[in-house]
Amino acid sequence: MANTHVIGISGSLRSESYNTALLRAAFERLPEGVTFEIANISDIALYNADDAVDGRPASVEALRTLVRSADGIVFASPEYNWSVTGAMKNAVDWLSLGPDSPLDFKPAAIAGAGGGSGTARSQEHLRDILAHNNLCIVADPQVMVSGARERFVAGELVDDDVRSELVSMLDRLLDVIERARSTERLALRGSILVVGSDEPRAGEAARSIVEMGHRTLRAIAAVDAVRILSRRAIAGVAVDGHLNKEAKQAVRAGADRLPFVEFDAATEAGRAIDAAIRFDMGSQ
Repeated sequence: MANTHVIGISGSLRSESYNTALLRAAFERLPEGVTFEIANISDIALYNADDAVDGRPASVEALRTLVRSADGIVFASPEYNWSVTGAMKNAVDWLSLGPDSPLDFKPAAIAGAGGGSGTARSQEHLRDILAHNNLCIVADPQVMVSGARERFVAGELVDDDVRSELVSMLDRLLDVIERARSTERLALRGSILVVGSDEPRAGEAARSIVEMGHRTLRAIAAVDAVRILSRRAIAGVAVDGHLNKEAKQAVRAGADRLPFVEFDAATEAGRAIDAAIRFDMGSQ
């Protein structure tokens, strides 16, 4: 992983932010050859479409340049009113702009420290927001630090279990970066439809597909999957092997000639559908 640079973006502007401290802890044990930097978004102006047309603020251009130069990003954000902070959303809005967006297909990971849910809702919303630019977001581990006040002392993380999770997350991010460097990027017209037997398996499969840089849509019932196939642009279908035979047949019929895979291990859905799409494109 020589010459690999990773940046952190914290959604909190607070000087003693737990989430900024979480980023510092995440970057403590990086392998040789991997460098890091934590971006400062405190001076980013509120997004204004007029400024986007007439000339972006200097602070915005500096952030876009920093993100473009990075091989990967770690986002860390608290949860405000069950979602991401305004500061985080504002930064992403500026970064996502244009055909030259530095976020496009960028390897990334998400962590968060907060209250009882450990920023679960915030992280889910951030995944949805970043899907606009097809970021390759680490599927697991999902680092959700609950009870943050008890896990940080004097601005430093003191929980060894969380540190272990952060190491695993960074290792996975470096794997995603390496894959992105060695694999041709696919810009698909449409999303991957994930048809799960239940919400947890559908969510796990969807995360594994997002890690490959593909957008997803989810369905649990076969009738919903067929409806989506008839109304939305779909690039491929990943179906849960736990579904009954009739449901699988209905989805396959609706998928027509689209790349189609059936997964047993939800964590393997991403690699399976990515390989199927590449094979399909290569045979055309």
